Amino acid sequence: MRLRTKLLLLLFPSLLLSGLIINYLTGRAVCTTLHEETAGRITAGATRLLGTAAPDFAAPREDKLLPFLYDLKTGLNAGHACFADAAGNILAHTDVAMAGKKLPSANSREFLAGEGGYLIPEHNSGSHMEVYVSVTERGAESPEELALLGPGAGAKRLGTLVIYTALRESIETEKYIARKTLAILAAVYSAILLAAFLLTGAALRPIRRLMEGTERIRLGDYGGLITVSSADEFGDLARSFNEMSATLSGTIVSKNYLNAILDNMVDTLLVTGLDGTIKKHNRAAVAALGAGELEGRNILKFLPIENQVSGNWLGLLKEKGPLRDYETILVTGSGTRIPVVASASFIKDTDEGISGIVVVFRDITLRKKYEAEMARSNEDLQRFAFVASHDLQEPLRTIANYIQLLEAKYRTVLGPEAEKHVEFITGAVGRMRALIRGLLEYSKINASLHLEEVDSGEALEYVLSALQDSISTSGAVIDRGDLPVLRADRCHMESLFQNLVSNAIKFRNGGAPLIRISAKAGEGGWTFQVRDSGMGIEDAHAAKLFKLFGRLHGKGVDGAGIGLASCKKIVEYYGGRIWFKSEPGKGSSFFFSIPGRPQGA
Repeated sequence: MRLRTKLLLLLFPSLLLSGLIINYLTGRAVCTTLHEETAGRITAGATRLLGTAAPDFAAPREDKLLPFLYDLKTGLNAGHACFADAAGNILAHTDVAMAGKKLPSANSREFLAGEGGYLIPEHNSGSHMEVYVSVTERGAESPEELALLGPGAGAKRLGTLVIYTALRESIETEKYIARKTLAILAAVYSAILLAAFLLTGAALRPIRRLMEGTERIRLGDYGGLITVSSADEFGDLARSFNEMSATLSGTIVSKNYLNAILDNMVDTLLVTGLDGTIKKHNRAAVAALGAGELEGRNILKFLPIENQVSGNWLGLLKEKGPLRDYETILVTGSGTRIPVVASASFIKDTDEGISGIVVVFRDITLRKKYEAEMARSNEDLQRFAFVASHDLQEPLRTIANYIQLLEAKYRTVLGPEAEKHVEFITGAVGRMRALIRGLLEYSKINASLHLEEVDSGEALEYVLSALQDSISTSGAVIDRGDLPVLRADRCHMESLFQNLVSNAIKFRNGGAPLIRISAKAGEGGWTFQVRDSGMGIEDAHAAKLFKLFGRLHGKGVDGAGIGLASCKKIVEYYGGRIWFKSEPGKGSSFFFSIPGRPQGA
């Protein structure tokens, strides 16, 4: 059914019902008005006659009352007239047969005691109206009393005049007015329906244009525009449509074009329902999984049953939202296991509800191969560094011993200048041994994390006990906050604290150092802070501070420049970072973050 027909069908019953209601209410109002007008006219006429030629109603006699009643009947063009006492007994009637009887209307009693009124026993053209006029007797009041009391005030009621008048003319007038009202309503409502027909046509014209525009878009003409011919809401709708069409023409691509992009992806792409049922896939998915038709199958079929972790990405997606580069395993139709990283997110519909899942699996077989080779290479390098460092210790120790023997045996022969040279050689050998020890410790740091629940407060206590001599000698004051329990390698946490605290003691600013160690929870993990009151660091040195052998203070301060480099290496293995804030002469604050879920876990 067309929209215009629906609107007219909805409008017609409303108009019909409102017309019937208006006709009914108008008829009632006209009827009441005509009756009240007739009753008022008769009451006024009877009142005038009572004031001019009224008989003695105080001692009523039929022969005295009848002439007055006949004159009343004739003057008011009434059907009959009568006079009744307070009990409703007819004392005189123009229909003499009614004299001595009771008024027939039961409802007339309310008018016998009141000020008058009218009564219609039956509302039809053959019926009549009964008009009741109160007859009273007044004393000879003065004009002043009449003005104060008002008409009829304090008068004694003698009886009631009842005038009977036909309703035929009144009903004819009602019918005439009703016919006129119906004609007017019919004309008005016809005009309303015609106007509605024309207005709906004008209103639907831009909608038809909009329908034509949407049809053009359906056929692929995304840049099609419609004519804007008004400045009202329909004009706004047309302009919005044109803007949408212009946007679509610049962003919408064909289904074939999109499928070509997906099929040329080297990564496996799957679109599934919320239960994991595959709804769509690209060509790479068929090649990778080698399982024939994929649509309708559940994605969990391609995840190892015995390895619950491999399918955990789906649970993480539902629990925490979009997932990026989650390592897992896919099993092909032939049973081959492929290491992959999964990136997944929910598909939202127009109501912001979730209608499905899109997941991309990237094959990392080559990456795993290179990582294994790199791990073997790193292991070889670490073994080489360990062996080289260990083997270098012995000749250095021999050199130091023989220099000391040479100095003790020939000190008096060689003289003071040779003694200075020996001292220089001994110091250089000591620094070399310290450097080799630092390299040995640095080489022992590797990415193999032995994670456990570590109380970082206990790790700090162990470090402070190991540094007790340095703390006592320097007079350092250690202020520590609440430190957390977290998943980490205990040796790594101890190494971090030892390097940062020992640096805070070593690079003091003359007085006893004040060192504050604290931690706070952040987004994704914990951030530790080691703050001191030492000499501080110039911003110009920030670039080389965490590099291997990056020394800022030369030979004046012990150290090989390996401690902060070791800290950086440890923190980066966890996927965290290390940084500092400092003001020369006022101390430094070193920060390092440990994620709640380390990347090597």
